[in-house]
Amino acid sequence: MSIRRLDGQPPAASASRTAPTPAAAPAASNTLKTPVAPARTGASEQSSFTPARRAPTELTGASARETPIPGPVAVNSREGQAAVQSTLSFISQQKSPPGASLIGPRFDASKAFTPRAIERDELGMTHVRMDRVHEGVKVFGEQVIGHLDADGQFAGLTGETSSLPTGLGTTQPKLTGKDALAIAQKQFGGPADRAPQVERVLYQDAKGEYQSAYRVELANLGGDAQPRRMNYLLDANSGKLFESFNQLGGIERPHAQPGTSTPKAGKPQPPAPPTNGTVDDTTLYSGKVDLATKKNADGTYSLEDSTRGKGVVTLDAQGKEEAQNPVAIQDDNNVWGEATDPSRNKAAVDAHYGAQMTYDMLKNVLGRDSLDGKGEKLISNIHIGKDFVNAYWDGTQMNYGDGNGKDAGPLTTLDIAGHEIAHGLTERTAGLLYRNESGGLNEAFSDIIGTGVEWYASQKNQAVQFDWAVGEDAWTPTNGDATDALRYMDDPTKDGYSVDHYKNYPKQTEVHGSSGIANNAFYLLANGGTNRTSKATVQDGIGMEKGLKIYYRALAHYMTPSTTFAQAREATVKAATDLYGAGSTEAKKVAESWAAVGVGK
Repeated sequence: MSIRRLDGQPPAASASRTAPTPAAAPAASNTLKTPVAPARTGASEQSSFTPARRAPTELTGASARETPIPGPVAVNSREGQAAVQSTLSFISQQKSPPGASLIGPRFDASKAFTPRAIERDELGMTHVRMDRVHEGVKVFGEQVIGHLDADGQFAGLTGETSSLPTGLGTTQPKLTGKDALAIAQKQFGGPADRAPQVERVLYQDAKGEYQSAYRVELANLGGDAQPRRMNYLLDANSGKLFESFNQLGGIERPHAQPGTSTPKAGKPQPPAPPTNGTVDDTTLYSGKVDLATKKNADGTYSLEDSTRGKGVVTLDAQGKEEAQNPVAIQDDNNVWGEATDPSRNKAAVDAHYGAQMTYDMLKNVLGRDSLDGKGEKLISNIHIGKDFVNAYWDGTQMNYGDGNGKDAGPLTTLDIAGHEIAHGLTERTAGLLYRNESGGLNEAFSDIIGTGVEWYASQKNQAVQFDWAVGEDAWTPTNGDATDALRYMDDPTKDGYSVDHYKNYPKQTEVHGSSGIANNAFYLLANGGTNRTSKATVQDGIGMEKGLKIYYRALAHYMTPSTTFAQAREATVKAATDLYGAGSTEAKKVAESWAAVGVGK
């Protein structure tokens, strides 16, 4: 998944001079409901989750000490097992649990759902994310999430499922996994540079019927204009292709808009003067910064930061099409980006700074310790390929092209770095599938986080110009022209490709183009404004910080791989209600902003 206009051992002690500041599926036949609890949402808000009790938004003194530390909870821990059992017990007690009508009265929820991850949030609530299985076979794209309140009492369940026919999982398919791989390789049409993944799944087709299937993933990240991590869903009996989608996107060159000329590039912003003797590292896009680095045994320095989580590392891919054997980037005096430094080191300063600011925004604004909540190391590779106009998250690390000097400079701006790294956050939380409505949400959440990183850095660095354009600093070699961007969150239609209203979704289902729906909803929530298509106006936005907290909470705790725009609205309303209370201005503005883009009323 990457940003585009169309279709796109722990390190040694740090030498940091300044410490960081800390197609629509049919309606489901079984909707998982919540236990009886005092309603917290208005009558107009239909929700599958109603918390039994809301913890205070801000905890101080004794209350703060009583709240457990937020973060991942081990599934096999005592607390984790208790949360899992509470969730399974609730599902089993439902009058019509998933598949009960076909499986019979001895429905065992432990055989229908397996725990994937458990997280405790800043309010003390615990969320149990579970994959759906049927007769021992995973159901593709289906999850439920159990929610426990701060007292450990079961509070509700998020997720919808449909009944599955008996025998679908136990019946041996006619094709083997090897057969499915051969069919997928023919569809892929070229070599793969990563080991293939093949798994048997149960798949709900476009008619809403479940089929025995294989999911095959084939990847080639070798520096083409469009790196691929293709997923193929194949009929396990006939080999028929149900669908395929690329889990990676890419940057494509912008087209001049009808009736207009190509926008003139703006002048680069001059670097801000150092505020002290240590802010002396010069970026391409963000003025003067202070990088946390590593001092090596030979007296040189490298871009390895051990002050943030398990580390932030930036490496040189040496122009290879894929970062197979990247090398450390070194400097003699720990003053990076000087005129006398090698030119190929300049983009590294921005990549390193972008990863550091992304880590800091996640930690200090959202309360999350890196992508996995446990300090996951952030690795960035620069100089991917030659004249490579792209940047992408490959599932484990970041990869940046240098641009071609015509359409783009190095793709290492703050918002692009935040966008791409955020794909890793999405993978480790909701796992939004990169197609259909969930794919549009996937791209939107990366735009939102990327813009949030630029906003966060602008609070600390006067050279960073925050705006609602995406990728504008890199999308011309001279940088900085906000009228020449990849996307525009304030007016998604301005790129001539994206849509800003759900009624136009059938005309633009490609994930980058449809991301404009949620992008504009977020813009209206945070900033206020008017949707171009509906003319609906949201007065007085709630601000960037509150908006980011709400959308992140929805992504991490209330969204599943197949979440739709309507379900995203519900999830963000839930998140706002948790944080600020039922009937709060924040919850009302979330609903209002989604309504402005045609999602809900």
